[in-house]
Amino acid sequence: MTAESPMETGVLQGPGASVLKSDILERLIAKFIDFLVMGAFFAFPTAVGPLAGTTYILISDGLRGGSLGKRLIGLKAVSLADPAEETDFKQSIIRNSVFGVLVAIYFLLGWIPYLGKILIFVSWAAVVGIEVALIYTDELGQRFGDRIAGTIVIKAGKL
Repeated sequence: MTAESPMETGVLQGPGASVLKSDILERLIAKFIDFLVMGAFFAFPTAVGPLAGTTYILISDGLRGGSLGKRLIGLKAVSLADPAEETDFKQSIIRNSVFGVLVAIYFLLGWIPYLGKILIFVSWAAVVGIEVALIYTDELGQRFGDRIAGTIVIKAGKL
């Protein structure tokens, strides 16, 4: 009899508990909702909007209960070392920093006519493509930011 991997069962083992790994589609929908919230902040006048939007996307998983998208879909980001422990602000900033870099690229290259928009699109597509590929292929469903921060995304309330 062979032992099933977490990828096959969808169940991850943590200290004293097992947790149910999140579905990739659920994660994509949750992040899309978070990007909509970030975009709504960008509508605020002057630099306040982009600053608020970027701040939201960076700290969102450290908010009590997780980001708005994760709460609506029923997911939460937790520490890999102890799945009973929710992600704190430091881990949230680390795991979402790649999206902060993409916002910076948007502002740095956005002023370049035509070529800037193409470079922005290519950078966003590449990063999102790599992140989705990592989530799909990783045994724990970790994307690059999760690996650096030591977090995983699980179904909320399934401890």
